[in-house]
Amino acid sequence: MSIAADFAEQIVLSPAQLLAALAEHEQRAAVLALATRRLETSGEWAFDGSVSMASWLRDNARMSNRSAHRLIHRGRFLNKFNAIADAAVGRVLSAGQVDAIAAVCQPKHEPLLAEHQAGLVASVAPLAVADTEQVCQVWRQRADAILDANEPPVEPTRTLNFNRADDRALLGRFTLDDAAAIEFEKAIRNAITWGGDTDTRTRPECQGDALFDIAAFFNKNHDGAGTPRHLPHVSISVDASTVKAGVPHAVNDDDQQLLDPSCADSYLCDCVIHAILRDANGAPIGFGRSRYTVPRKLFRQVAARDGGCRFPGCNRRVRHCDAHHIKYWREGGETDYENLVLLCSRHHHVVHQQRLDLKLLPTGQLDVTWRDGRHRTSQPRGAPPNLQA
Repeated sequence: MSIAADFAEQIVLSPAQLLAALAEHEQRAAVLALATRRLETSGEWAFDGSVSMASWLRDNARMSNRSAHRLIHRGRFLNKFNAIADAAVGRVLSAGQVDAIAAVCQPKHEPLLAEHQAGLVASVAPLAVADTEQVCQVWRQRADAILDANEPPVEPTRTLNFNRADDRALLGRFTLDDAAAIEFEKAIRNAITWGGDTDTRTRPECQGDALFDIAAFFNKNHDGAGTPRHLPHVSISVDASTVKAGVPHAVNDDDQQLLDPSCADSYLCDCVIHAILRDANGAPIGFGRSRYTVPRKLFRQVAARDGGCRFPGCNRRVRHCDAHHIKYWREGGETDYENLVLLCSRHHHVVHQQRLDLKLLPTGQLDVTWRDGRHRTSQPRGAPPNLQA
């Protein structure tokens, strides 16, 4: 007997029973969305070091990134509008109707929707989703007219929302005003290529390839300063006698503010640092670029393995990360492949502040142990580790 067979009575449903079950499911989903919002505002999800509510859901509820953000956004929306939330929980509105209302509500519309929500719910309650969407579009047009009449003209709003699907495809939607739309359409037309008579791509496929080419061209040719790592140049004064003791006393020379020892420790781990070492009397011992900086070639090797921040549950990408010495350099740790992992800025400081114990296995798995005995692991998101590197 399979597990599914144990639920045979719930699987074999009549049309009426299925509709009732779906209504109950949507009601429960609305309640869960509100519960998610309550948990998000309480901050209880951060107990294990998760960087966001979405990452906590991905790690603990095994949700996809898209599903996690969808649940969070619905909870935020329902929490703002009580009449809509009551209608969703009371089965007056379907989930599709709630989505239709949410789709037309930008931040600037929220005060008006708060005033009109009860009337809007009453208007759309008996309608199908398609009709609900039409009514909501009309409401948005009227709301825009009210806002335009009460406020001076402003720059048109342009929005772009996107996230990764379970198969790593990028999905999204955007809204552009006429001027931006003209530029976008022209750029796509300019970037579209044609492979001759053997080119069998559809028009949407050609346009998708053109967008790929536009993004790649900008990334290779933009004139912005810096590099993808954007390593900060920090000038600090450090008491030389405190470095090896593990509690470096340091001052930020930009503002003369004391740095927390764990903060100074993390800066010394992988940053381009000009360190002013001073003796016990405050006299400068020396000035120069720290030899503990991770060379760019080595950083790229570690980045190819880790693929981003290795703190369990964090999905920050490489451009947000520093290379952290698992065994601190002041304790004899070497700046080499086996002793480095990528950590985003927040989790780099967490590791130093909480003195977490990190162990990198030959497989690339990272074991993280808290001082109270809690233990979590993370897997590399990049290429398999090169044990010869």
